[in-house]
Amino acid sequence: MLVLASVGLGIIAGALGATTIFAARAAGRKRSEALRPELPAAAIEMLHALDRFAVILDSSLSAVYANPAARDDPRITGEQLNEPEFLQRARKVMSSGVTDIIEPDPEDRSSTQRIQIVRLQRRFLVVFVDDMGEEQRVNAMRRDFIANVSHELKTPIAAISLLAEAVLEAADEPEIVRSFTKKQLKEARRLGDLSRDIIQLSEAQTTLQPEDRERVSLRGVVRTEVEAHREYASQRGVEIVVTEDETIEGDAVTLGRPSSIGTVVANLLTNAIRHSPEHASVGIGVETEEGLCRITITDQGEGIEAEHLPRIFERFYRVDKARSRDGGGTGLGLSIARHTMRAHGGDITVWSQVGVGSSFTLTFPTLETKELEKRRRRAKSATRKRRGDDPRTKKKKVAN
Repeated sequence: MLVLASVGLGIIAGALGATTIFAARAAGRKRSEALRPELPAAAIEMLHALDRFAVILDSSLSAVYANPAARDDPRITGEQLNEPEFLQRARKVMSSGVTDIIEPDPEDRSSTQRIQIVRLQRRFLVVFVDDMGEEQRVNAMRRDFIANVSHELKTPIAAISLLAEAVLEAADEPEIVRSFTKKQLKEARRLGDLSRDIIQLSEAQTTLQPEDRERVSLRGVVRTEVEAHREYASQRGVEIVVTEDETIEGDAVTLGRPSSIGTVVANLLTNAIRHSPEHASVGIGVETEEGLCRITITDQGEGIEAEHLPRIFERFYRVDKARSRDGGGTGLGLSIARHTMRAHGGDITVWSQVGVGSSFTLTFPTLETKELEKRRRRAKSATRKRRGDDPRTKKKKVAN
């Protein structure tokens, strides 16, 4: 009897305890609902669909909701939401209703977050966070490019101005005038080359649209540029040697802009000839395999030190600035080549050894032979239909 009584009392006590706990939870929910009304369903759905970080804070500045982007984003933590400066600005937004934006610190490179605090109704705040790192990087590149262009343009413009003044002062001395005029012409050409390369770089950085793409014969581009550079190579005592795989039939064709691809090959050929010693050879080889075509241009010049190789495709980067300027280079040729290749779905790589020479390889995606045949058949069929020469149409006319 005592055991049964003890068990009964335990059950009754447990039931009373559970009832008390459930009652306390229900009372807590009621108090919570009284202090914090339900959030608008439309706002929750909108924040849930956003790809940007979004958190809702209540009147005590405690997080009551976080969208999926915020849950998966480690950039903002509870510690950051409890920083004194953030809490102060959040309370100000809560009281005034005026949206506040915390911009990244321009002097701190690690500061890349833009925080926006918006009041929702009267008891809630929405905190949006955007990572501005990529935008800051692009802006920094843009500033550097403008600064570099300004510096590069300033030098020939100043030289032309000084030479013009010198010509005026030496107007009565023909020999001095001729000397200054030749230098002035050289600086003017340099200024023209720089302007041309800036335009080409801008074109290379734009995305190729489908309507801008056409069939380009890579072997044809190589032959055209080789013939165009033979005179320049002859003047510098350099021989151009072309190597092609004769066992492969057909042509290597890619889709792109012919002028841009020709500019890349021309820039690499010009650099190879310029940096090759007299009586040296510049080799250009064309290799094709399934889906790819590689054009390799090799010189026997002074080579490039390993420490410079990772940066040679940067804009205005020169291994030897003084020597490059004397040779007529603008420092944009390799950057144009890299951007052009990426726009065409290809790539450019470099191998170099000091005292041996350098080798640049362009890799293009090519159209398969079957795809080319399909394109030709479609074009012929479309032409026949326009002319009314389609054999199937003729058969129908005869039958009628």
